Amino acid sequence: MLRQIRLLVFDLDYLIFDCAELKMRALRESLISFADAIPHDVPLPGPLCAEEGFRDHGFRWMKSLEIGLDEERMAQLEVSYREHEQRLVAAGIGRIYSGLPELLQLCGQNGASAAIGAEASRDYLLNVSDRHGLDSLFELAYCTEEFGAGSADEMVEEIMRRAEVNPSETLALGTRLDYFQAAHNIDVLTIGCGWGVHGHEPLRAADLQAFTMAQVYSAIERADAIASRYLS
Repeated sequence: MLRQIRLLVFDLDYLIFDCAELKMRALRESLISFADAIPHDVPLPGPLCAEEGFRDHGFRWMKSLEIGLDEERMAQLEVSYREHEQRLVAAGIGRIYSGLPELLQLCGQNGASAAIGAEASRDYLLNVSDRHGLDSLFELAYCTEEFGAGSADEMVEEIMRRAEVNPSETLALGTRLDYFQAAHNIDVLTIGCGWGVHGHEPLRAADLQAFTMAQVYSAIERADAIASRYLS
């Protein structure tokens, strides 16, 4: 039984939801209608483009693409991407990472509930949740788009308020440097999770790391011990 941690807050992409194929297919399909406007000497985004863009810019990662389109056409590309992304989610592209339901069950048996705190738009969160039944796994679900400029710390604070826990009882799991910094701003411990990403450097900013799903519960237990020692 966990002694101190009562709430686990999970980011969504590359952590709960394996979205790599989804993002790449949506990007490639949305680029087709803009092919004539993209200079021939500009390399098209590769397979890691979406992951790196999300790591550095969150769900607004497409604004970081440098493919020779002007501002108006980039805005049109973003709209096209969202449409393709929504269709592909509905078609079943992407999956929940293997082992996650069992992990959440184990955490629940040991006194910790789970919530989604997603670096995502509301529409995307709802589409993925509906398609993959995330409501049956998580008690709460929020996204950064709901909090003005996309404030992850405000989002986590609202999740804690709804769950009626304080920061010392909360643990945030993610893949992005900004996510860890936001959690630390409100004194929440963090675990950097590496099973869904190729680049592990940002995970060092978290208090603990778990590079495979099998390592997560041990990291949660270590975080629980840290939180308990801090309060003793």
